[in-house]
Amino acid sequence: MMSPAVLFASLALLQQAPAPVQTPPAVEPATVTASLETVEVAAPPTPSRIEQVCRTEPVTGSRFGRRVCRNNVETADERRDSQEMLRRMQGARFPDGG
Repeated sequence: MMSPAVLFASLALLQQAPAPVQTPPAVEPATVTASLETVEVAAPPTPSRIEQVCRTEPVTGSRFGRRVCRNNVETADERRDSQEMLRRMQGARFPDGG
């Protein structure tokens, strides 16, 4: 039976031994042929003029606000999403005008 000191010394020597260097096998260059397809994606309607809008939003638990800058498209998207979430939370059955 090995003593713990001999076992520890053996493990320490094994960790210090350099690992054998393996070279990757030679790879021949491959010929790749690809075809390109044109895909048209409908873009969301954008306003004719995009403007950057900055405002200070209140932060819960703080006296200081946080300055947030968005363009008018992002602001409109956020407003629409917030209104939709509020409708779902209140259980509204009809969208605007209904």
